Amino acid sequence: MSGKFYGVGVGPGDPKLLTLKAVDVLNSVQVVAVPKSRADRDSVALDIARCHLSAGVEILELNMPMTPDPVVLEMAWQAGAERVFDKLELGGSVAFLTIGDPSLYSTYQYILEKLRGIAPEVEVETVPGITSFAASAALINEPLASGNEPLLILPAVDERLGKYLREFPNLVMMKVSRDFDRIVGELGDNAKQGVFVSRCGSLQQTVVRDLDSLVGQKVDYLSLILAKEKTDKHSDTSDGINPVRKER
Repeated sequence: MSGKFYGVGVGPGDPKLLTLKAVDVLNSVQVVAVPKSRADRDSVALDIARCHLSAGVEILELNMPMTPDPVVLEMAWQAGAERVFDKLELGGSVAFLTIGDPSLYSTYQYILEKLRGIAPEVEVETVPGITSFAASAALINEPLASGNEPLLILPAVDERLGKYLREFPNLVMMKVSRDFDRIVGELGDNAKQGVFVSRCGSLQQTVVRDLDSLVGQKVDYLSLILAKEKTDKHSDTSDGINPVRKER
């Protein structure tokens, strides 16, 4: 087997945020693998990276259902790894695209684990990418953490959210679309100020500081909240932010 498997982070949404390393890899591989949650939905990762792909590269779509069912997920990961292995066995190199960074909440981790079970000798390289929360902090011109402050990154669906809000001064809350109204309530109960960012770096980018204005609405899956203790500074919305869509 001469093919090499890459996990490539394509960043949060702006094609200009891909690293030079990522672009080099995308220009060198024969196959680009992309996870898709539904047959009728375009791959966000592919849309981000498309302008960097070499002419004639093969696109390998892997069905990755959005479900909590561990049996269904295991079957999907195994099937995806087997399809990647088929391409590697033919001698071509494969780049698996992932939004943000491959090491954080990424399907790539599971595909890689299954692939190593099939072919332990496969050569692997993981190419890091800019995370959505790093890009969001840069967008609003505020630090994720300062000095010796800790920073907690967590899926906001965690039932211990209230405890974490009390214990940590800075939080990145991912996957906030699943229970958004409860999260907003928890922020208020624990004296935290949140900034909502959705689809950072894309044409659909949205920044909202008044989280109460979103309560009761459907929130995009690719959204997060950066939370800090309430201060006068963080309640000021006139800080020169220039997102693609106007901040609310």
